[in-house]
Amino acid sequence: MENRTKVSGAPPRMMNAIIAGFNVAANNLALLVLPAAIDLLLWLGPQIRIKQALLPLFTETSLYLQQANSSDLAARIRGAGEIWNQILDSFNLLGLVRTIPIGVPSLMASAGAGDTPLGAAWIIEVNNLGNAVIIWLAVLAIGLIAGSLYFHLLAQATAETKDALEIGAFIKKIGQAFGLSLSFFILLAILAIPALLLVSVVALINPMLGDFAMMFAGFLLIWILFPLVFTPHAVFSGKNNLVVSIMTSVRLVRYFLPGTGIFIIVGMVFTQGMDILWRVPPTSSWMTLVGILGHAFIYTAIFAASFVYFRGGLRWMVESTMPARQQEINT
Repeated sequence: MENRTKVSGAPPRMMNAIIAGFNVAANNLALLVLPAAIDLLLWLGPQIRIKQALLPLFTETSLYLQQANSSDLAARIRGAGEIWNQILDSFNLLGLVRTIPIGVPSLMASAGAGDTPLGAAWIIEVNNLGNAVIIWLAVLAIGLIAGSLYFHLLAQATAETKDALEIGAFIKKIGQAFGLSLSFFILLAILAIPALLLVSVVALINPMLGDFAMMFAGFLLIWILFPLVFTPHAVFSGKNNLVVSIMTSVRLVRYFLPGTGIFIIVGMVFTQGMDILWRVPPTSSWMTLVGILGHAFIYTAIFAASFVYFRGGLRWMVESTMPARQQEINT
């Protein structure tokens, strides 16, 4: 059994970590440059649409179903096509630069195409699906590299000792970030696809039970993925490989439940609540610039707080296990 009474120091505290995170953001305003620059590009820069590349797919599917004497299903497809038409009118392919779980926070990534204070948005229409895929992959790569740089800077800003940026080590971090993102989406697909099929079957039997099943599946998915929440922090705060980083995150989350859960919920409520305020000005107003800067500061502060919380938890966890290990060695 672990003897925690001999540990010097204290476990990580939520409010102390949040206050420290805001201090880090206030004392390192250079951290705001990357998220603010990306939002400015998405706001005032060109907006890439793929409407002309995707709409023919809906048309061809509808025609095929009509030829197959599935007129009712074809009518539904046409109705869905109208909805997709509205979605694609406001979709900006460059918004996918906000990659997850490692990426630069962005206010404008989900804002969609719209007018700017400089006039009508500069729309670039991609007519070829192959070109759209190439642009999509390029945007994801840029977003992943930018996100890796952002997390590296946050890790350095919250570290006790500052290390110089080594290109070779940073490239390895990017590779780990790519592996983490790929693993995340594979795991998400493995979990989500069967869950959606099961929810669909339940919804056909009883729509009310379907809503409950959807909510239950969402909570179950969060519960399964939650232990991985500190994996990016472990990747960019240390020199371990991806597997060790994952195990570190799982162990730390398990060690500090329910405190870690409360910390994550408070951070999400705070950032999402402030996003409502930042999105009040229309994209055609210069007041959106205030929202972009405020968004960059708040998210940087919360992310910095998460690094502070992670480092404090990791230090406490290591110190709390040292007496037990030393006792095992002595015996």
